[in-house]
Amino acid sequence: MNRIHRLATLLLAFIVIGGYPAIAAWADGTIRIGVLAELSGPYAEYGRDAKRGAEMALAEFDGRAGGESVELLFENGAGAGGIAARAQHLIAERGAQIIVGPLAGGEGSALKLFAKTAPGITFLNGASAARDLTLLDPAENFFRFTTDAAQWMAGLGSYAYFTKGYRRVVTLAESYSFPYTQVMGFLVEFCTMGGRAAEQFWLPLSDKPYDAITAQLAKIEADAIFVALDGNNTADFLEHYWQGGGKLPIIGGSVTFDPVLLGSNSLYHVRLPGAIAAVPLSDGDESRAWKQFTRVYRKRYPDAGETPSLFAFDYYVNTKAALLALDEADGELEDGHRELRAELAELGFDTPAGHVSLDENRQAIASNFVIEIVLGDDKGLHQKVANIVTGVDQTLGLGRERYLALGAPGPRTPSCP
Repeated sequence: MNRIHRLATLLLAFIVIGGYPAIAAWADGTIRIGVLAELSGPYAEYGRDAKRGAEMALAEFDGRAGGESVELLFENGAGAGGIAARAQHLIAERGAQIIVGPLAGGEGSALKLFAKTAPGITFLNGASAARDLTLLDPAENFFRFTTDAAQWMAGLGSYAYFTKGYRRVVTLAESYSFPYTQVMGFLVEFCTMGGRAAEQFWLPLSDKPYDAITAQLAKIEADAIFVALDGNNTADFLEHYWQGGGKLPIIGGSVTFDPVLLGSNSLYHVRLPGAIAAVPLSDGDESRAWKQFTRVYRKRYPDAGETPSLFAFDYYVNTKAALLALDEADGELEDGHRELRAELAELGFDTPAGHVSLDENRQAIASNFVIEIVLGDDKGLHQKVANIVTGVDQTLGLGRERYLALGAPGPRTPSCP
C-alpha cells in the first residue's frame, strides 16, 4: 500500500467512525461497492451465489456507472467477525462507499444499527427478509429493493380461500422469527378473507415431535396444513404424517418446496401435486425477463445451479439499484450522498421477477408469485405459477396503522381463532 493510499484509508476510517459524511471517492475516481456475502464457512454456498448476482448486475453496466469505473469488493478472511465489523472493514480498510448486504435475515438489525453510525455510507439490502429492517425505526441511509418474509406470502391466503376452498387450516412451523413472519403473512390475508386457524404448532429447532403432532392432527377438523418449514424438515414431517394416515392437502411457505423436497423419490410424487405456496420468485416463471436472466446466469456460471437462487436474485436487484441510481446522480457522492439517495428513493425499475419501487421507508413494493406443485412430463415435481400479485407493499394492503396494530410476528400474531 503506497503512502497516499494509506493516508486515504486512515482518513476514511476517522471520518466514518466519527459519524461525519465520508469522503466521496478515492484518488483514482473508482466507485467501490462493498458486498457483504461470506464466501467461506457454513453460508459459503449462498454467499457465492450472492456474489454471482452482484457480478451479473455490474456486467450489465460494463463495469461503469455515473461516468466512473465501479469495483465490487467482496469479503475476505480479514473481514471476519460480526456483520458490523465486516462492514467496517470494507469501508475503512478497503474503501467501500456503498455497502450491499447482509446475506442472512438475522444480520439485518445489526447492520441497520451500524448504518446509523455511518451516515456517510449508503447501504442497500443483500438478501435479508427481516420485516423490521425497514418497517420499524429505519435507517435513512438504508434501502431495500427486495421484499420481506411477510410480503413473500402475498396472494396465498386469497388463493387458498377462494381457489382451493379452504376455510380452516392448521399451521406448522419452527419457533423463531422467520417462520413467525411467514405464518403471520399468510394468516393476515387468509383470515381477512374469512378463513380460520384451527390449530397452530410451533416446533423446537431440534428433536421435532412429528409422531405426536400426527396423532393430534387426526383429531382436528381442518381443510389443509400450512407448513412453514424448509424442504428437509418438510420431508421428515410428511413421511411421519402420511405414514400415519394423514390426508390433508399441503400449503407451503416460501422455502418449503425447495429442490430437496421436489427432488425426492418418496411418496411426494403421488401426494404433493396440487400443493400450493407463495414465493418472491419461481423457477416456473415463464416470463421473458426471467428466462433471459436464467440464460445469462447459466452461460456465465456453468458450474452453478440450473437456476439462480434467491440470493443471486436479491443481490443482483439491490446492486443494480445502486448502479441505476449512480447513473442518475452522475456518480455524485458529495454532500453525504444526497443526490444518490434522492435518486434511490425515487427509483423504480423492472427486475427479472417484475417491477419494483420503494415506499416512504425505502422498502420494496414488488410482485409475488403463488405457485402450485405439478407432476411434469418427466415425472418430476415442478413449480407452476398459478397467480402473480403485483404492487405488494410492506403492510400487505392494510395500511401502516392497521398493520402495526396486529403486533409483532409471534406464536399468537395475528389472532385468528
